[in-house]
Amino acid sequence: MKRFTLITALIIMFALPPVVMAQPRGMKGGMGPGGGRPGSALANLNLTTEQSEKIRAMRETHQKDIMPIQTKLFTKRAELRLLWMQTKPDSEKIKSKQKEILDLRGQLQEKRTDFRLEFRNILTPEQRTKLLAQGLGRHHGPRGGMGGPHGRDMGQGGRW
Repeated sequence: MKRFTLITALIIMFALPPVVMAQPRGMKGGMGPGGGRPGSALANLNLTTEQSEKIRAMRETHQKDIMPIQTKLFTKRAELRLLWMQTKPDSEKIKSKQKEILDLRGQLQEKRTDFRLEFRNILTPEQRTKLLAQGLGRHHGPRGGMGGPHGRDMGQGGRW
């Protein structure tokens, strides 16, 4: 039974990350909330073509930068689940895996912070003011809450 569980977990661990990571959660395929369509937060900023291109390129680079970290995080979470599924969980291994997960989360947060700062530097002072007025410049997403389902923000780099 342990062997079957381990094989199943390994299959899930290596088969799902590419599928899960293929589409950023909450971003609707565009540069920001609403995908850059009319009425979205970015469309309301009246970005120039040059700004839009810079943001698009910056976002693509950001996605490429965080993809390996997200994949590692997914794998480490699966490993942690396996450790908890043992009949006699090893507390030291569990704590070590949790520390690895926290370190990866910290790396993601740092990259998201860098993205947000770089994004804001592209905007004019008027656009930054407008962004903040829309509620997207605050720490917890639009409308002051924690954002999307289960308290998540608006996706990778989504908290401007």
